[in-house]
Amino acid sequence: MLQINSGKLFARGVGRTNHLRGVLYSNLGLFYGYDVVTAAGSLRETDGRRGNRAVVYEIDENIEAAEIGPGVLVSHTIAPFLEDFSALATFGLRAIVSSDADVVDRLTSAGPGLASYHPPRQFVRRYFDDRIPLQQSEIAPFAEFVDRLIALDRRTFLAAMRAIRTFVSGLHRMRDDLALAYTLLVSAIESLAQDFDGHQTVWQDVDERKRKPLDLALSRASKSTGDKVREAILSVEHASLARRYRGFVLSHVDAGYFRGADLVAGGAIARHEIEEALRQAYVIRSRYVHNLRSLPDAIELAGNTRDVTEVDRRPVLTFQGLVRLTHHVITAFVTAGRKVEREPYNYTREQSGVVVVPLAPEVWVGTPLRRAADARQRLEGHIEQIVPVLADTPGATVTDLRPIFPDIEKLAASGKIHRRSLLTLYALFAALLGKQDRSAALDALVDRHMAEIGAPSSEALVARTLFGTLDVWPVEVHQETLNRYLAARSTPSGLHAPKMLDAVLCLALAERYRCAKQQQAARAWLGRAVETYPGHPAIRLLEESFVPKKRIDWQTALLPRLAKRRTRRKTPAASE
Repeated sequence: MLQINSGKLFARGVGRTNHLRGVLYSNLGLFYGYDVVTAAGSLRETDGRRGNRAVVYEIDENIEAAEIGPGVLVSHTIAPFLEDFSALATFGLRAIVSSDADVVDRLTSAGPGLASYHPPRQFVRRYFDDRIPLQQSEIAPFAEFVDRLIALDRRTFLAAMRAIRTFVSGLHRMRDDLALAYTLLVSAIESLAQDFDGHQTVWQDVDERKRKPLDLALSRASKSTGDKVREAILSVEHASLARRYRGFVLSHVDAGYFRGADLVAGGAIARHEIEEALRQAYVIRSRYVHNLRSLPDAIELAGNTRDVTEVDRRPVLTFQGLVRLTHHVITAFVTAGRKVEREPYNYTREQSGVVVVPLAPEVWVGTPLRRAADARQRLEGHIEQIVPVLADTPGATVTDLRPIFPDIEKLAASGKIHRRSLLTLYALFAALLGKQDRSAALDALVDRHMAEIGAPSSEALVARTLFGTLDVWPVEVHQETLNRYLAARSTPSGLHAPKMLDAVLCLALAERYRCAKQQQAARAWLGRAVETYPGHPAIRLLEESFVPKKRIDWQTALLPRLAKRRTRRKTPAASE
């Protein structure tokens, strides 16, 4: 929100300005006349009484001029600015700043926490002190850092803010879980390394244990074939994240890192120790992430505010060293990042309070169908609508697809790709229509391509289950098709149907096994139906009341409109 508020991303200029004011809490001691004024807002002291941690945060909120149309954004309110600036101030002023007074009191307390018998201040200098008198000489460098941060291009700014928030989260976890805090501090830089180190994976980056057998296997192939195989592997191969982490940090450690005025002689890390210390830091991070391993004892020793300690003769970063190094690298990244004065940018989804959710099918399922590639999505949307209708859910409706019949016909007739989804979409909708409302041309296409669209597939499985024509498949083919459907359901190429229909597919197979007198398989798929839609009482009842000689009437239990249709089909035959 802080960069959006600068106006540099606006395409239409500032249309409205609101002066906002809120309260943050901090162990910083601000003094009269020492206001912290930055491009992202200002911090001002309150009454200065001992123990009073409140500071006033103020910002002029800029709202972009609105396009002509409905809807006016009055204000985001102060809340998102408080959260963003508190993280920025914690990082830049090396203190605890939060919108929650309890957070500040908890982190600066001298008592032990869950993570250790010792408070965080015993592991890192300054940040967790009870009171930090802010020096006037510290204000200008912080304001300059904020200027450089806001000036970054949007992609770099977002990455820098993620790293800063992760750094601050690591500090906050030091009272609860030291190993998690250490992991977060490593992750703050790791996130930057993966997106901004410019690394291109080469064949030598592939793990030797994989690379050598592949080289041996490809030695008899032609050079062209070998190169194509290696390129295919490299397209999905990730170089060692640990190596990239080390390389990124080392590329941002300059001479100034070893010449800071606040360094303690004998306590600062030497240049020759950094690479091995980074290697060990990443090992510690990985052990915690994968095995919940605790930190080496040498790191958890309270009062050790040296940058580096030793474990098995290897240099290892302490909390003090990791915090100082991470802070330096993020600062260097911001300083070196690409700056732009103006960058018109669609920030709509990045505003505070914006939540992105899929639109309901009725909004889009009946819109003009221009691409055959959209057929699968339209089919899923239509299925999502017809299942509640077949279940007699009050208020359930199906979007009229007749306006897009010409689109379906054109795309289905023009090529084989996506034809199955297109014609299944038509067939499911047409089953709800009278003969006079159907499309003769599409009916002819369905008849012409029935062998294709009726062959075992996810689409055919759904359609045959609802139409009651599964008996054309052997039960083994039915099960194989259902297994493939369930395995691919959540993949980009799979068909994603509502859970109710997933359960119906399982129940239909269970009934076929019952009819085939394979009662164990019938029970197994009844159980699978329950586990596919846990908590549905009607499905549980079907499992609990299962009797081998009694039909599994899933239509009446779950989709009563199908049961009515089945009854209507049987009535003429019965009267004859």
